[in-house]
Amino acid sequence: MKDIQSTGKIKALFLLMRPSQWVKNIILFLPLFFAQEMGDTDRLRNVAILFASFCLLTSGVYIFNDLMDADEDRLHPVKQFRPIASRKVTPTTALILMFLLYGASAACFNLIQTSGNQIWLSSGGYILLNLAYTLFLKQVQIIDTMIVACGFIIRLEAGAVAGDIELSHWLIIMTFILSLFLAFAKRRDDLRNFMETGQISRKNITGYTIDYLNVILSFLSSIIAVTYILYTLSPEVTSRSSEYLYVTVPFVLAGIMRYMQIILVEKSNCNPTDILLKDRTLQLTVVGWFIVFALLIY
Repeated sequence: MKDIQSTGKIKALFLLMRPSQWVKNIILFLPLFFAQEMGDTDRLRNVAILFASFCLLTSGVYIFNDLMDADEDRLHPVKQFRPIASRKVTPTTALILMFLLYGASAACFNLIQTSGNQIWLSSGGYILLNLAYTLFLKQVQIIDTMIVACGFIIRLEAGAVAGDIELSHWLIIMTFILSLFLAFAKRRDDLRNFMETGQISRKNITGYTIDYLNVILSFLSSIIAVTYILYTLSPEVTSRSSEYLYVTVPFVLAGIMRYMQIILVEKSNCNPTDILLKDRTLQLTVVGWFIVFALLIY
């Protein structure tokens, strides 16, 4: 019986770290991938260590968020099962784990071979941004989604620094807009849950309407498509990679349309990580884009 209880506690602590969210840190490799430097073992090593560091760091951030939002999470049909909200992990245990993760992340950062303190500034900025977000900025409509998008840009910048890559303005723009799109999709999911159950799992959703969020999502998805098309046709890009990048456009369009179908038609959970890990159509679209894009630029 004790062994079963111990196993359950270990599982709860592991789930508290939200390992499924680590997939978001793959964005750290994008500067290296788009710069066609994935074959450079030294740069790849640095970014791989950074990936491990950010997985630990973001897990610590998620724990702090869960500690602050435990009461609200208990009102959510999905979030109520999180370890702290369901009382499987005590706040004290969660705090200890959070600081251990921060310490382990800092130890990993020391293994990255880069000049200057940009990596430390990026990680510190990421923590401060998320602390501000969790404590008060997440209650400010529109600004909250901007903060989420900025978090991805910080990851992108850190990946560029670790890989000693000059970050492309195209990559920054596309990442920011795509992050906004995904953040607003989650707000729509929260609002839909409120309309169906009457329970407010996020206080700032009362300032939104479904029609407004549908317009925002349509607007952002259009910008993503146009920006990507312009990127594939840009002389700056085609001159150093391939003039046939435009053949990857159908994959991007298909991915956007499938995501919109999940949100608007199937009305499924709009957590982008869950969707990516479960939806076969979206997975095939992403893998297809990656294979064709990689063949063209490498």
